[in-house]
Amino acid sequence: MNYKSWIISELDLKAESVLSSGGIPKLAAKVLAARGVKTLEQARSFLRTDSGLIGDPMELADMEKACGRIRQALEKSERIAVFGDYDVDGITAVSLLLGWLREKGADCIYYIPDRIEEGYGMSTAAIDRLAEEGVSLIITVDLGITATEEAKHARTLGIDLIITDHHECRDELPVACAVINPCRADSKYPLKNLSGVGVAFMLVLAYEGVENIEQILTDYSDLVAVGTVADVMPMVGANRALVSRGLQEINRGRRLGLNTLVRESVPEDAKVNAGMIGFSIAPRINAAGRMGCSSLAVELFMTGDQKTAQEIVEKLCELNRMRQKMENDTYEEAVSLCDRYISRAGGKRPGALVISDKNWHPGVIGIIASRLSERFACPVFLISLENGVGKGSARSFYGINIVNAMQKASYLFDTWGGHEFAAGFTIREENIPALRELLENIACELEPPHIHIDAVLENGMLDEKSISGLAVLEPYGACNPVPHFLIPHVEIREIIPLGWGNSLKLTIGKGDMNLSALYFGMNKDRLDMCEGDVGDAACRVETLEVKGKLSVRIVLLDLRLEPEAYKKYNCEMSLFRRFIEGEDVTREEAAALMPQKQEFIAVLRHIHRNSDDDGHMTAMIGSMCRKISREERIELSYAKFMICVHALAEKNRLQYKLKDETIEIKLMEKQPTDLNTSRTMMRLRETLESSN
Repeated sequence: MNYKSWIISELDLKAESVLSSGGIPKLAAKVLAARGVKTLEQARSFLRTDSGLIGDPMELADMEKACGRIRQALEKSERIAVFGDYDVDGITAVSLLLGWLREKGADCIYYIPDRIEEGYGMSTAAIDRLAEEGVSLIITVDLGITATEEAKHARTLGIDLIITDHHECRDELPVACAVINPCRADSKYPLKNLSGVGVAFMLVLAYEGVENIEQILTDYSDLVAVGTVADVMPMVGANRALVSRGLQEINRGRRLGLNTLVRESVPEDAKVNAGMIGFSIAPRINAAGRMGCSSLAVELFMTGDQKTAQEIVEKLCELNRMRQKMENDTYEEAVSLCDRYISRAGGKRPGALVISDKNWHPGVIGIIASRLSERFACPVFLISLENGVGKGSARSFYGINIVNAMQKASYLFDTWGGHEFAAGFTIREENIPALRELLENIACELEPPHIHIDAVLENGMLDEKSISGLAVLEPYGACNPVPHFLIPHVEIREIIPLGWGNSLKLTIGKGDMNLSALYFGMNKDRLDMCEGDVGDAACRVETLEVKGKLSVRIVLLDLRLEPEAYKKYNCEMSLFRRFIEGEDVTREEAAALMPQKQEFIAVLRHIHRNSDDDGHMTAMIGSMCRKISREERIELSYAKFMICVHALAEKNRLQYKLKDETIEIKLMEKQPTDLNTSRTMMRLRETLESSN
């Protein structure tokens, strides 16, 4: 199981009935009721996606000042630079503002710092280069709120600065012509969680006037949708309206470059939704920034030439493949380092992990930090070192505000900034031990990770019509997550590894019904269920529309055996551990532990069949034991399985190591062995004989 507990929402049959009778599709009504929506008025308010939600951009502090300075620059034909971040949010924001300014006739260039060479944020060196190119006005997007010293430097060079950002503000704001950020304490705009590209959109809307909102949405909401989804902004209020309209524009295919990327990234003729942006489109754009080629993505969005667009998309896809390979290699190295660190700490789950290495590519550590935070259930700070300086990415876990934590450690960073749940920083290598010491006690008392289940999917709810009714809840995101469902009592019928072995395709079923399911981020070694097991599936469900035909796709989040099976496993493993640690056991317990010859043979035969060329294998204890039972048609208990392994280790037939519910095995050279002479078997026999 990935999650220690599943929290299943209580049924509110009355609210569900009220919503479904009011025209809301049954499954969507079930989800809304589970999330506390009780009336039709509440439901309709939540489900709104109209442009009226966007509101008045002039409610953002300094907006009037920013518009005035841009108007002046346009009138005087000043050279303007749009300065943005290298992630998807930053790239889309740069593309939006650059395209708009050029449409206004501006002499406009853009600057995105090289992720590898320059790192995150503004720098005095970058400002110097822009000054040399004759820039007199810099407009930042998706960064700049912490650039206090850089703002001072720009002023000494006679360069004016407009900052548009959405990251959390510090006590001191940079000195600039305008600082537009919904997180400012004096901002009257109701939604504090606009994306960086969302703030850029608001600047354009403010300049053009809200009476022109339909045209502005038509021209730029596609970019806003991509950046907002990629940056995991709350899908409420203005964000919900902007993403909803943006998806419409994406599916119309008006922007040549983006449309070319869509055709390469999603199934043919499929209707793009927020999930496709997050899992298929955004990673390809992000790959450009991660591999130091952000300009490729900007040029894609700006081009009107099909040949150029196709060439750029092919490069982005190749960069993404390189990123995926690099990410998987680095992830395995990072997991090993984390395991060693936790082992040295006595196996205790840390409050935070601070891990560094000189061989990691800085472009992939953010993704890996996210994966590690989920795996180890704590915030993760991952650092790529070069010449004594570390470029780092931090990811939160379970609601911990890492920006607040980093504020306490700010004296250790050279630069830093970010969101509540994700941040970037640079740090000198000598400061890393102090950072680790400061952060490792954060959130030590966290609750074990759990998953929320919105509803149980009974028979008859997995058809295309029922699932398609969930579409009224879209677009999904933070504060409106993709619904999670429970499918009870399913049988695992087939398990097929995908990609680099870090994802699985499963066939699950009940009776005569077979369902195809994907399990991302899981491999066979970590899956604690095997073919033939029956249990419950936590999942999300969606429909894919390809060439006008709907199909249902199941994406697994977790699998678990039924509670009695886990109880049996825990009892037997507890008995094994008591015996191995030297505790006396009763005759009945010894009998439950004593394996027969055929059970030793079955265990050893399975290990030989499933180990690699060097004799290594890793598996979940429970699933390995149950698999042996089915393969050999025997009833092998978990306790007897572990006794077999332990006795084989005592006679040097193998070595093994336990990690939580995982076993790692290495076969040794085959030699004549009398397992009856192992210490474990002799002890068991003595116990049985002494009780006679």
